[in-house]
Amino acid sequence: MDHLDYHPILIAFGANVDPLANIRRGLSLLHDQFPLADIATVYRSAPVGLLDQPDFLNGAVRLQPTKSGITPQLLRTSLRQIEWQCGRRRTPDIPRDGPRQLDLDIAIMGKQVVHQAQWRIPDPEIDQRAFLALPLAEIAPDWRHPLLGITMREIATRFDRSSCSITMDAEATTTLRSILSSAPY
Repeated sequence: MDHLDYHPILIAFGANVDPLANIRRGLSLLHDQFPLADIATVYRSAPVGLLDQPDFLNGAVRLQPTKSGITPQLLRTSLRQIEWQCGRRRTPDIPRDGPRQLDLDIAIMGKQVVHQAQWRIPDPEIDQRAFLALPLAEIAPDWRHPLLGITMREIATRFDRSSCSITMDAEATTTLRSILSSAPY
């Protein structure tokens, strides 16, 4: 474990409407505001809930450590603005599990715990969804989940990759990792 993993800020991402283009744009916009330290392997996964839609690309990023004290509320607001810039509209007539241009969620924010009606940190599905657990464990393997008390690696090992409905997407991973070489503004 390196020193960057002590209080990681991990953002989960996903999309299934022009997914690679929308995720690339969204992560570039995020990198401009909050420099990215790492981008996990990207996975192609079957939809959950509403099944009659295209597969998703999912993954996670770790933000660079900051001394500016980003609050969960500020970060969440920034993520929603980036989603909006990429065409995502969160309205009551659009199903929660429906197709989307971009989804950016705070998965882990150090040891912070937020429990509000429509918003939770850490993401309550980390230990239930391989497309969350595997990328998060890759970029912060030794980080202990603040509620479960086990490492991200331990959570990820609970998933049998051969029976999960996800596959690594090498092309998407390479494309998105190229963002790391661009300097944030």
